[in-house]
Formats: sequence, structure tokens, C-alpha cells
Amino acid sequence: MSDPVQVDGRDRVATIDLSVYGMDAVLKAAYRFSGRCFLHLQTSEPNHILVRMRPKNNESDPDTVIREFFNEMLDQRLRSIISTETACERDLIMAHALSRTNFIQSDLETAEPAEDPRQIATPDKRHAPVA
Repeated sequence: MSDPVQVDGRDRVATIDLSVYGMDAVLKAAYRFSGRCFLHLQTSEPNHILVRMRPKNNESDPDTVIREFFNEMLDQRLRSIISTETACERDLIMAHALSRTNFIQSDLETAEPAEDPRQIATPDKRHAPVA
């Protein structure tokens, strides 16, 4: 496997496979790095994008910065996957938080914590550790 990063003076040029990272992740990572680097994005071949990056600070190591950029793209891609996977739960929590209607068992909404009407604090004997 060859290195996806080429050296061009202080610039680093990388070919990004959009089938792995996705365009959203590339753009989000580029935005996060725009304070540290000058960036140029362009399409190169089908489903690939070329990223040209130069650190704004002359003391920054361009090799380290481009590798951090790859890590940021991975982070952004995984955030997107997790967001998609947890969308229903997030929507339910937001609806519950913004609604005046009880979506959860209403007796739990108004009970005092010390009362424990559903005996949540009592361990389930089927799941209790064996001594």
C-alpha cells in the first residue's frame, strides 16, 4: 500500500477516497483545520478528492498536520455514523425534554426518588451475582 500523501515543498497533497471518508467528513475536517492550514480541495478522479494543505505557521510540521487531518476525517466519519445510528433515541430525548406530555411512565415522573415505586433500586434476582 502506497502512502496517500505527496510532498510538494511545504505543501502536502493527499488523495482522499470518498467511499471511505465521505465528502461531509472531508469538508468538516477541512473546516476544523482552516485555522491552522491553507487548504485547497478539488476532484481528481471519480469518487476521489485531492486535498492540498500548507500549515499557516512555519513552525508546524506539514507531515504531522496532514496525518492529523486524516485522523480528523476518520473522527468526523464515525461521528456521522453514530449520529445516524442514534437518531431515534436523540429525537425521543429531545421530544421528551421539549414536551409537556409524559412519554415515559407517568408515575416515575412525579414520584419522589426515595419512594422508588417501581423498585428500580432493588436488584433483579435473576441477574444478581452468584455468591
